[in-house]
Formats: sequence, structure tokens, C-alpha cells
Amino acid sequence: MLLPPVILVLLAVNAWVMPPTRLRWQLQLVTLEFGHWLALVCLLLAAMSAWWLMAAYAVLAWVFFIPSVQAALIARRQGLAFSWLRLWLPLRTEKFRVQRERLTYWQAGGDALDLVIHRPVAVGGAVPCLLIAHTGGWDSGDPGEFRFANAEIASHGYVVCNFGYRLAPKHRWPAQAEDTRRALAWIRDHAAELGIDTHRIVLMGRSAGAQIAAACAYGMPELDVRACISIYGPPNMHLAREWSLPNDILKSLTLVRQYMGGDPHEVPEVYHTASASEFVDSHRLPTLLIHGTRDTLVDIRHSRYFTQRVGQREDYHFLELPWGTHGTDYFPSTPGGQLSISAILRVMERFA
Repeated sequence: MLLPPVILVLLAVNAWVMPPTRLRWQLQLVTLEFGHWLALVCLLLAAMSAWWLMAAYAVLAWVFFIPSVQAALIARRQGLAFSWLRLWLPLRTEKFRVQRERLTYWQAGGDALDLVIHRPVAVGGAVPCLLIAHTGGWDSGDPGEFRFANAEIASHGYVVCNFGYRLAPKHRWPAQAEDTRRALAWIRDHAAELGIDTHRIVLMGRSAGAQIAAACAYGMPELDVRACISIYGPPNMHLAREWSLPNDILKSLTLVRQYMGGDPHEVPEVYHTASASEFVDSHRLPTLLIHGTRDTLVDIRHSRYFTQRVGQREDYHFLELPWGTHGTDYFPSTPGGQLSISAILRVMERFA
């Protein structure tokens, strides 16, 4: 009889603390983004319980509802789209049907890099392109990730290309910048068959990919991208090294060192070129940052620092999600997914 409330309490506690393991982080993500379903469970249990348990279930229901309430308030303040109905009926409203394909855009020696392309069907004419660097801590990951979120963005009339890049520790920065350049060149070479307007390309990344995208968008102006979108990434690798720990979930100290090829005093130019924040004074472009306050893999301080460096600008927006953890945008219909996709679409509409 006590098992359901104990499980719900443990889920609630895990959702609002800093999980020390990968499994608990994944559980935290699901709990925070689908907490409205757990809240419903609590209310149903309250209706079937003795009076002394009803209050406890009501409190738990409120705790699980917090992300949805916060998302609704943020959406209202910032003019983003949020639907309560979609929390319960996670159906995508498509403007266009989406076609998905996977292609190799570069191959040399033993390395082959792929693009996973989502493009709208029968849209008519050339459309903007969202080029995305995948997640994975620089040493893993695949361009096939975030399939549903990327497909939803594409359904609004954009070609979405998730590209692979060479991985550390075999390949260190700036190999990933070279791969970004290659992916952009391939897209421009094949723009006619893909239906892409080559003058309307936005560069985006999530997590490790966000560092790559931001560093390239700001540090390589010759790429001529229209805007940059960075989702829970580290835009300053000096701080990524300074804040890394040897025994956290990601073993982040090892990740940063093997990706950079050493510490800042050993490879200062590598850290410089890999840090988008080093170029905000010399190159300006429309930018969106999305980050969750409860992110335990990439600290929210990274995005807050970059926001301070950029300063007040009409073409810069920082969407901070107070309940969000790493991967908050993974599920399109959840609070984090809805607000993230709405913010991304706003950038595409205004600047692409």
C-alpha cells in the first residue's frame, strides 16, 4: 500500500536534485518533462486514498506539475507557443509532410561522415536550412539523433540537416570546425536538389554540438550563416576546462582534455578558436541560447556567461528553462520541447 507514494516521492526528489549517475539523470529528464502524467497519477491515487494520504498526493501532484506551469508562464511572457492540450495528446500539427534520408557527405581514409536530412515535401521553391551538429560529448553521438524534434522543425517548411563530425580523442579541435565547413560546402553544392536557399542557412548545435556550432558561427564569419542557435552547450572552452570534474557523470575533465589536446597553457590557440565567446566583439549575428537551470551535465553558468559577454541586443535571446535538465528539448510535446521548438522556429522566421 505504501509502495506507490514511496516511488512517487523518490521520483520527485530525484527530479529536483543533482543526479550523480547517468541513469538518474535520464530518470530526471523523463520525470521533469512528463511530470504532468505523474501529477495525474497522484490525483487519481488521492481520489482512492484515505484522507490522511490525500494531502500528500496533492503536494506531489503540484511538484510534478511545476514544469508545465513554468512553461506556460514563460510562453506567455516571451510570446512562445505552448499548448496544454498537446501535453496530453502529443500529436504534431504538420504544415508539410517530411521526408527523411541519410547521406554520406565526406569520406577519406577510414572516416565517413553522414548527414541526416529532414525536408518538407511539396513546399515549393528554395527554403531556409537549419544545419545541426549532433550531441555526444565530442567522443560519441550520431547525426540520426533527435529524429522527432528535427522532423517537427522541418514540417514548418525548413530543411533540417543533422551532420556528423570526426570524434575525439582520435580527432581533436579544430577537426570538427573543418567538418562543419565541409558539411556547409556539401549543402551549398547540392542546394538545388535539396531545395535549399544557400543564403538562408542557420547553424545550430546541442550540447557538444552547440560548442562546435557557436565556435564556427562566431569564429568563422566566412561561413556566412544567418544565425546561431546553441542549446545547452559550453561557448567558452577555458571555462569548460576550469569547471570540469574528474568524476562527474561525463568524466568531463577527461572529455575536455582529450578534445582540446591538453590544458589551456599547453594549447592556448586551440582553446581560443574553440570558444565562441572570444569572438563576440568582432563578429555579430542573431543568436539563440537555450539552457535548463537544472542541467547537471553542462552547467547553466556557461550560457549565463555568454549572455553577459554579448550584452543587450535585440537579435540575441536567452531562453532559460527553470526546470530544464540536459536534453530538455528531446521530446517535442513536453514543456521543454514545446518552448524550444517555438523559439527555434522564431529564429528561422525572423532571421533565416
